[in-house]
Amino acid sequence: MKISPSPPPTAGEFTEKKIESPGVGKFGDVLRKAVEGAGGVKGDAPAPSVTEIKYLHISDIQSTGIAKRREAIGSAGRLLDILDDYSSKITDPRYTLKEIHKLVVGMEDEKALLIPLMESLPEGDGARDLLNRIAVTASVEAMKFNRGDYLP
Repeated sequence: MKISPSPPPTAGEFTEKKIESPGVGKFGDVLRKAVEGAGGVKGDAPAPSVTEIKYLHISDIQSTGIAKRREAIGSAGRLLDILDDYSSKITDPRYTLKEIHKLVVGMEDEKALLIPLMESLPEGDGARDLLNRIAVTASVEAMKFNRGDYLP
């Protein structure tokens, strides 16, 4: 295929063409009739305005699946906060193992809340995989602490 350069269009080349108004042609006629007849048919109730849409109509869009997903992500966020606090305190010699044990108990409790929420998500869901990884990390850290890996 050979491409040959063409000169740029002149300034008046595009304005010389006849531009039809939107109301001319078959589509324009149909549209005009539809618009004119929209409010003219007696017996039809007028369509509700946008401001009349109630919140209840919108709330039906959010299914319980979305609510469960948000709850699971919130639980995972709390578990990550506990893990972050745990990781900073486990390396700080100012904190005793008894003080850190409270964090481990909180970590296990939050993980116990996260598991059923995670299992309520669909099998192929990416959030479920992420939540599973967070739960496994919390389990491993709790087991390592309870086994005594961090004893001096």
